[in-house]
Order: sequence, then structure tokens, then C-alpha cells
Amino acid sequence: MFLFLKAKNMDSLKEALTKILEVKDPWFIEKIDVHSGTKTVNVFINFEKDTKFCCSKCGIKSKVYDSSYRVWRHLDLCDYRCYLNIKMPRTRCSEHGIKVLSHHPFGRQSTHYSFRLEELIMTKAKTISIRAMSLELGEPDNNLWRVIHYYIQQGISSIDCSGTTKVGVDEKAYKKGHNYVSVFTDSETGNVIYVCPGRDESTFARFYEELFNLCGDPNYIKQISMDMSKSYISGSQEYFTVAKIIFDKFHIKKALNEAVDKVRKKEVVYCEHLKKTKYIWLKNRENLTIEQKNKLAIFLEESTTDTAHAYKLKTAFDQLWRIQQNAIEPTLNQWLVMVEKTELKPMLSFAKTVINHFQGIVNSMKSLVTNALSEGLNSVFQLSKYRARGYRNVNNFISMIYLLGNDFKFSFH
Repeated sequence: MFLFLKAKNMDSLKEALTKILEVKDPWFIEKIDVHSGTKTVNVFINFEKDTKFCCSKCGIKSKVYDSSYRVWRHLDLCDYRCYLNIKMPRTRCSEHGIKVLSHHPFGRQSTHYSFRLEELIMTKAKTISIRAMSLELGEPDNNLWRVIHYYIQQGISSIDCSGTTKVGVDEKAYKKGHNYVSVFTDSETGNVIYVCPGRDESTFARFYEELFNLCGDPNYIKQISMDMSKSYISGSQEYFTVAKIIFDKFHIKKALNEAVDKVRKKEVVYCEHLKKTKYIWLKNRENLTIEQKNKLAIFLEESTTDTAHAYKLKTAFDQLWRIQQNAIEPTLNQWLVMVEKTELKPMLSFAKTVINHFQGIVNSMKSLVTNALSEGLNSVFQLSKYRARGYRNVNNFISMIYLLGNDFKFSFH
């Protein structure tokens, strides 16, 4: 900026800014006002005399009826805030009368930000909270959200589900209380393809309808990976009759780990040496430290605790993902018989869950399909929610999920 302030004459400054702002015929920089007190640069852009512009209704080139200046904020020039004061023409069309110009190369008509500033907003939205960006740019956060919503809609229009056959669905809370959205992802690409408020059966009805808009076909969906939610199961069975339900391994193992931990919590009351051993029983063996492995080995050798018994059932269940497919169902049935012989209520409760969701769990073990990509995205969404300290507006959260869950190529022109 100081280079500009010390320029020998206004012509050299105009020439420099013409290149930086990519001002092209018929547009030209008419004048530049630099205010060092307010640290602002006002660039006035006009159009050549006798220029004809396209009618916004029919596209026929028409003469200019009149014009007036409108202001768009541009990228800052060093620490000077830059404003583009563009003389906007109205055309007189022989068929449609007087019309406002629908498009120009510097920014959208419905906003006060230039294309380059909107590009910066979309880039920053991936890494910082909108509130932080609002403070940094000195712009109201509502205005920034309007920009984000506009380009997210542009991105959604580019989603193509014509080849989508495997889908994962997961719920995500956007603020305290029972406030959830359902996130549908392509299980093969990991891209977010649809997000909507709620986590009930109706979310599948909305996804069913939206698939057609995304060039998809519900009849092409062969697998849906989900947790063991009754509403998700019901919605999938009603609207995606061809799809095979696959319960996500992560949620199955989470339920099993909770059962094992309930056994430990009950037993630790009268078994002192079980204190501070929670993660020995819940972690995968390969993730244990040497000290934890040694401690676990001692417990298993003694094998007198209910917790050790529950752990052995847990490891036996884990092996079902590693055996041949034709052996999965009979082996799982044998495992259920083993559990029935115990008096461990949490394990019996988990066994009941397995029986009630038997086919979906078997499908999970046979297909090896998981919601790992969705769960990975969840950590990204959680970080975004933490940065924003929650989302008061569900539409803002949905837009952020689309932004972080896809690699959209936005068009800024």
C-alpha cells in the first residue's frame, strides 16, 4: 500500500490497480481515493461511453438508460480496507424496457462483497469460526453466513449420486439437548451427500426424495451402514427396500464395551484390585502398554472375576470379523449360547441386542463395511462445533457439514 501512496502520479497507481483488480474492457478505473486517516481505498470503476450491455431478461445487447454507483468491499490492500465503487448501468431493452444489469465481473448483485472477498470467506470458513472471521474482517457474522449458504447451495447442485450404491448415515448433535441432524455419506468416497435436521424415520423419506435431485436412484442403493437406531432401521426398510442394512462395527463394539464396563463397575465394589483397570478391558490388546498387557495377563490367568469372563466373551465376539463368511452365523449362534450360560446381566442384555439385530450384525461381519469415513468426518464436525461454541442455527451447522465434508469447487465469477 505504501508503494501506491508514494507513486509518482495517479496514472501509475491506476495502472497498478487495473492489473491487481483485473479490470478489463469496457470497464476502467476512473479515479482512486486513498484516505490514510480511515485507512480506506475507494476505487471508482466506470464503463466506456456508448457501451452496450445485455438485457437481463432476454440477453440482447441494449443501450444504457442511466447508471449509478454501488459499492462492493474487496480484499484489503495491505492494512487498507478497499472498496470498489462500480457505476452500474440500467439498460433500455426494446422488448423488456428498463432493466438492471444482472451480472458484472466484480461481484454478485445480491451482496456487498466482491468475488475475491467471497472466495477468502469460503477459504477461511474451513479453518476458523465465523465469529472469529467476523471480528477479523469487521463484518457482521449474519452477512458472512449468507455468503456461505449461497456457495454451499452452489456446491450441493454439483453433487452427483448417479454411481452411489453404498451409503452411511450417522447422527450429529449441533447444540445441547436433543437437537440432531442426520448426515448421509457415500461410503466409498466419504463425501457428504445429504444433511437434514432430525434423526427419525422421516429423515429417510427426505433423503429418498433428495436422491432424485442428486441424479441418484433409491433402487440403486444396495447397502446402508448405520447404528442400531430403531427409527433409522424403520426408515431404511420403508424407503430403501432393496438395500441391505449393515450395522456399523464401531457402534456394535461400543455397545459391547459398555456391557463389559458395567460388569467391571458392579464387581469393583467388592474387588479392590479391579480399580483403575477400566481401559485394560476396553482397549484392543495391541493398543495396551507393556504394563497393561502384563496386568491383563495376570487377571486372565486367575480367571476368577466376572470381568475377566466378560472380557473373554468380548474377545471371542471380536474374532467373528476375522473368520470365513460361511462360519459367521453358526459361530455367532454358539457365542450367544455361551453368553446365555452366564449370569452377567449386562452381557445378557447385549446378547439380546444381537438377537434383535441379528441379520444387520451378520451383514456387518460379512461385508466389513463400516462408517469409519463418517466417524472420521464426525471428529472434523466436532472440532468445528467446538470452535463455534455450538450452533444456534441448524442451517448454519448443516452448511458447515457440507463445506467440511466435501471438496467443492466453487465458481467465483
